[in-house]
Amino acid sequence: MQSDHASPIPASSPGTPSGADEIGTGLGRALAGIRAEFPALARRHDGHAYSYLDGPGGTQVPHRTIDAMAGYLERSNANHGGAFPTSEESDAILAEAHSAAADFLGAAGQDEVAFGQNMTTLTFALSRAIGRTLRAGDEVVVTRLDHDANVAPWLALEEDRGVTVRWVGIRADDCTLDLEELGRLLGPRTRVVAVGLASNAVGTINPISRVVEMAHAVGAWTYIDAVHAAPHLPIDVVALDTDFLVCSPYKFFGPHLGLLYGKRERLERLLAYKVRPAPNAPPGKWETGTLPGEALAGLLGTFGYLEWLGREFGGARGDASRREALAAAMRAIRVTEGGLALRALIALRAVPGLQLRGIVDVARLDERVPTFAFTLRGRTPREVAAELGRRGIAVWDGDYYAYELMRALGLAESGGLVRVGLTHYNEPAEIDRLAEALEEIAGSGGGVADSIGLE
Repeated sequence: MQSDHASPIPASSPGTPSGADEIGTGLGRALAGIRAEFPALARRHDGHAYSYLDGPGGTQVPHRTIDAMAGYLERSNANHGGAFPTSEESDAILAEAHSAAADFLGAAGQDEVAFGQNMTTLTFALSRAIGRTLRAGDEVVVTRLDHDANVAPWLALEEDRGVTVRWVGIRADDCTLDLEELGRLLGPRTRVVAVGLASNAVGTINPISRVVEMAHAVGAWTYIDAVHAAPHLPIDVVALDTDFLVCSPYKFFGPHLGLLYGKRERLERLLAYKVRPAPNAPPGKWETGTLPGEALAGLLGTFGYLEWLGREFGGARGDASRREALAAAMRAIRVTEGGLALRALIALRAVPGLQLRGIVDVARLDERVPTFAFTLRGRTPREVAAELGRRGIAVWDGDYYAYELMRALGLAESGGLVRVGLTHYNEPAEIDRLAEALEEIAGSGGGVADSIGLE
């Protein structure tokens, strides 16, 4: 998934500590300018930059996002559809946000995207609408790797509509989906296959193109949770050929929002749960109540940042379209994060008593995003997270709503896992500091980063 375009880091050999050093050095040449775009990254803790390694729970936002939100509330704050300037200005911002979101996802037009409170709310709304078309005995396939927001809404259809839910398991050794089991489950009664593009818990990237192909071969629709993929990977819904895809802008440097893509014919065909005067055509058909104008203005600021990144570091030409610039930015982010992932994988594997879950082979970095989950011998995940928090290193612990995965791994009763999530604005030095802190917590002394040659 690497790009031929220029990026903030050079390509490097993906299997050695020296490769990690080269990547870290290359990244440093652009990183200061990138980090300067994010005001929160100026925060300090005991003489160090505060380490935001909690990206999977929500990323930090660039100043363009903050400025756009404040500007909307200062100048254009009005409800939809009014015959006066501020309402007209607000409506123009909302329309542009839909257009930019379509560009970000590669959708054919803004009538194929809709906004909501969050991905979970949107998924419950869509699953209920799809449920209207289902009968008892129809089947929905879900996975044990997914966030529960792409599981629980479909389970509700068992009770509401008599639908049968089928489960795809995982390979516990590397936390990847069992595609052979998926093949056995698909059949003439399969109506929906709900699957994640990337695991929010262990970082696995699922072979979505193959899953979509398999689902469509039996006439089923696909519903893809791209929440955890959107900050890390270029997304092209047309190339994926998925019927639906959902993500959350607050996970890719934007405000708290949910974002839905659906093929136009699917969104037009389904009956939405909505108030009667609301439009019967998408996207308004799927957007209940008044949209948060300030958040959509902020999202335009986020897309402005990503366009800048794509043009400044991603190799997008000066005359490139917004879609091309956004795609270039995400390709550059993907390459950049590959270097961070390599450095983190090497450093974490060297911590005594630390057990990583998921894909841990450096030769398979293209099958994961830079999200790492682990346990530390002798410490509960909450204890580790709390100790790191005291050092100004923000990480998550628990199950992060990857409920079925923790059960499959036998970790549900022991506190789940510690999760470290990197993004393109993180520094290599933060990985080294994390590894040193983990070694201190493990009680074994020494400096892990020094011992593996990460300077």
